[in-house]
Amino acid sequence: MSYPYEQPASQPYPAAQPYAQAPTLPASNAGWAVVAVIFFWPLAIPAFNHALKVHPLWLMGDAQGAHYSSNRAGFFGKLSLGVFAVFIALYIAFIALVIANS
Repeated sequence: MSYPYEQPASQPYPAAQPYAQAPTLPASNAGWAVVAVIFFWPLAIPAFNHALKVHPLWLMGDAQGAHYSSNRAGFFGKLSLGVFAVFIALYIAFIALVIANS
């Protein structure tokens, strides 16, 4: 005798789906944008542009765009620090050259 809610023996239960964790909001890297202002201000413009885009992109559901903007803001901040270090090294080399030739 078959009951109305009885599962047929030939159908297996569906497989359990793995738990997918929701992506987290990336850091805006606004600190690196401030570093860009302090050490090489021309790179601060794109750094702040990308840092200020992270939260709106995240709220629109564009997680990939938010992560990209976060990474770019950090990149421009680190690049400004590198440019500053190169300028300082060139300045020290120039001063050493002037002292050596005088």
